[in-house]
Amino acid sequence: MALEANINHDEIMRRVATISPALAARARASDEARRLDPASMRTMADAGMFKIPVPARVGGYELTLRTLASAVTRISEACPSSGWVLMVMGAHHWCMGTFPEAAQDEVFARGGGYVAGTLSWQGTAADAPGGYRINGRWQFGSGIDRADWVMLGCGDEATHRPKVHVVVPRVEIEVDDTWRVLGLRGTGSKDLLAHDVFVPAHRAIDTRMMFAGASPHAANHRTNLYRLSPEAMLSMSVATAVLGSAKYALQRFIERTRERTVIISGARKAEHGPTQVRLAEAAAEIQSAELLQYDVFDLYDQFMAAGTPMSPNDRTRVKWQAAYSAELCRRAAARLYSASGAHSVYETSAIQAAFRNISVGAQHASIDFDTSAELFGQMKLDVTK
Repeated sequence: MALEANINHDEIMRRVATISPALAARARASDEARRLDPASMRTMADAGMFKIPVPARVGGYELTLRTLASAVTRISEACPSSGWVLMVMGAHHWCMGTFPEAAQDEVFARGGGYVAGTLSWQGTAADAPGGYRINGRWQFGSGIDRADWVMLGCGDEATHRPKVHVVVPRVEIEVDDTWRVLGLRGTGSKDLLAHDVFVPAHRAIDTRMMFAGASPHAANHRTNLYRLSPEAMLSMSVATAVLGSAKYALQRFIERTRERTVIISGARKAEHGPTQVRLAEAAAEIQSAELLQYDVFDLYDQFMAAGTPMSPNDRTRVKWQAAYSAELCRRAAARLYSASGAHSVYETSAIQAAFRNISVGAQHASIDFDTSAELFGQMKLDVTK
């Protein structure tokens, strides 16, 4: 698929609609392989999906997070693993806009530069002449089998407090295949290990600076896209993928219920009052989840237009709305699964697959329900610990 120089939201969504059937057809193959099918990766790459949040200065589209979210949600409806890998790599590609320009140039120099990894500071970084030496194990490296680069959060070697985020070539990282899980099996989110890997200073950025949306490199772009808070962006990114799986579950439930009958009586399940009520509740929860996300993207647009940083209260609000959005999707999926009858116990059941995928996606640390709710409550009550 040819890529035009000027791409907008509508064009991206047209491409998403075009590639979704092919991604859906390979969704099970990804799950069975426990890694994203290479053809699905090529399909998304050829359609320019991974360029959505890449800075224009290095050949990307530099489109809004609303566009990336819309693509992730729609693709997750077709293939949850494809949507999740796009979400994760998209978040990392966006984060690259806050790194030094030399790192951006190096990663995206040849037009590829697919970045997997994990942003939590599970490993450590020690100062070294000209850069850092990193060590440790990081969990949940989604898409690592299809990556060229790896982005990793690193804590201080002595205190383990946040220190730097780095980007390193994929070949310098060891992969431990630990990914035998309940759902999102096709994401290949394996453990990543670094053994005294040297990272030059130009491929690193101070974690606190980046997460506060205060990187000086974020100002060197044609838009204010990279001045947003990565902490807030990452939480909402995860929720958009969960939303796609929830929408898929709702549609499959409707289709299945229309044809179901009660074995004993032969009555149509679609005419059963409690089934109708469960459907109504689930649909309202999913719609509410989507509206919570839309509200955040409106907030993003305001900050992008103004070019001002997000306050701690803004970041707390976004994190809570992301967490609650995902929780609404999880509740809806659980309700639909429980109303799907005995056939949903088989692994071939589309409803069961969605239930498993949403259950795993909603476990992501960035949208931890209890922590996000507590922080939001403290903010509203002006209580600090």
